[in-house]
Amino acid sequence: MNAAQLLGLDLPRLRRHGSTAVVATAIATMMATLAVGFAAFAGYLALCRRFEPEIAALIVAGGLVILALLGLVVARLVLKRARRDMKQALQSSAIVAFAPTAASMASRHTRLAAVAAALGIGFWLARNATRR
Repeated sequence: MNAAQLLGLDLPRLRRHGSTAVVATAIATMMATLAVGFAAFAGYLALCRRFEPEIAALIVAGGLVILALLGLVVARLVLKRARRDMKQALQSSAIVAFAPTAASMASRHTRLAAVAAALGIGFWLARNATRR
């Protein structure tokens, strides 16, 4: 049992979903970038009919800056939510709830803690020796 399982995290599932999300995000990002580029160019061409080319370029650039700032605000909100969810998952795991109690008991009963640690390590070694 690794640390992730003790914390209640299913790493294979997270990797599977994570890799799918990365590929989908890469494709969506590329398509969104192309769409924004073509939309900006079309806007520039439309504005060139009414304004001078330099002014049209500044208007399009300003619009893209505003879109970028909105994207950063959304990303910040998503990261804040992800941190909160991870913090709640860690706080609700059994190992985190038991750790202060175990540390307190170990500091009071050092011989008992040493025996328990030796038994745990021995059990883990015996279990892993049969796997090889």
